[in-house]
Amino acid sequence: MNQNLLEKLQLQEERNVLIQGLPSSIEKQFIKLSFAKSITPLLKSRKIDFALVFAVNENQLSAIIKDVVPCLRNEGKFWIAYPKSSSKIATDLNRSCSWSCVMNAGFEGATEVALDHVWTAMRFDRAAAPVKQAAPKAKRRVAAMAD
Repeated sequence: MNQNLLEKLQLQEERNVLIQGLPSSIEKQFIKLSFAKSITPLLKSRKIDFALVFAVNENQLSAIIKDVVPCLRNEGKFWIAYPKSSSKIATDLNRSCSWSCVMNAGFEGATEVALDHVWTAMRFDRAAAPVKQAAPKAKRRVAAMAD
């Protein structure tokens, strides 16, 4: 028996659910689920327990992250769905892209599931410690000389 989509996404009893940008091709999978399609003032105040956002490129994803991450509970589940390379949807997102906008927001990739023949979703968890970018060598040398 195939796992249904909600089981794949580990959606259990979360109350405040956001599914943003849901394509009509898989909308019927979520028909019995109560969810918000966009961030509302009420959702901001209650905080999001579960977020599944659909993005087709990194620019769109960056804008979504700016809206969603501040509203997400620390222990909330955060999934990003992107088109498979075989989908014929033009995208710069894939399993091996940098995901820098997500990592800069304090998240790291955890697991990936296929939603259908077009979409894949990756779950991101909050990073244990903030990921710091290494300082360029020239700046480190100047800092070392100053000591």
